[in-house]
Amino acid sequence: MGSRRGWCFCVDAGCKSPGSGPSVGERRKVKRIRYQKGTIDINRAHDEPILTWALRCGFISTGQLWRFLTLEGLRLPRRSFSWRLQRLVEHGLIRQWKVPIVVREAVYSIDALGMAHMMGRGEYCAGPRDRIENGNQNTAILHALDLNEIRLTLEESGVLSRWRSDTEIRAQNEFTTFGYAKDYDAVVTVRLDGYESEFALEYERTPKAAKKYVEIRKAIDCESRITMFLYLAVNFHVLNFVTQFFERSRKPVYFGMLDEFRVGRVDMRVMDGTRRHTYVLKDLLTAGSH
Repeated sequence: MGSRRGWCFCVDAGCKSPGSGPSVGERRKVKRIRYQKGTIDINRAHDEPILTWALRCGFISTGQLWRFLTLEGLRLPRRSFSWRLQRLVEHGLIRQWKVPIVVREAVYSIDALGMAHMMGRGEYCAGPRDRIENGNQNTAILHALDLNEIRLTLEESGVLSRWRSDTEIRAQNEFTTFGYAKDYDAVVTVRLDGYESEFALEYERTPKAAKKYVEIRKAIDCESRITMFLYLAVNFHVLNFVTQFFERSRKPVYFGMLDEFRVGRVDMRVMDGTRRHTYVLKDLLTAGSH
């Protein structure tokens, strides 16, 4: 039989020399004090990706989180994934939400402790969203879940190069001197035919007040960092309402339906602010990148 590997073990003020090992009593003591009761050991490889996606997405369903982690290459057994998610909830790093119309799976967001931990890891954070602060949490949750599906559609089709979430955009706008003219829902970079193209994405699930769209159009007209803008709407009535405010925009703003995007992806057709011309989204993106 081979010799036992030497090692060093310290208890209180004493230290055993290499090879001597701890006594049985000392080993029991170590097991008792390894973690304090009520604490959690956050695993960088398996727990932090969950926290990262919860932070960046604002709200995320169990299924969406699993898909993002899978696309990222994290191979966790489903049972282990569920266990890690639940322990993060139990220790106050992630919050679970009950949404009356989301019945088949849970919805999560990062909680204050989880946010503090990830900020220490260098993640962006600009505080809670206005929609949450105003008490419209169900609206915010459904909006975020739809945005996640838009991102997953691009991710799973293999064209997404980068997605700057509204969390990152708001942090950049508030804390740097090189921000955007508006807190967009996302700034998206796609790779098509060997070229990268960038656009600002806005998703409208419920319409805003008319004066708000006037302000948004003015902000977009002043934008210097992005040259193309895409609005996706949940239905035609919202789309028609929003489009009218951009008819005289000085920047290229295009409009499309969410369901058509899910089916056609970058091959969907979009219309301009005049509502008289339609284009294939991919053609617009590639025309600006060559």
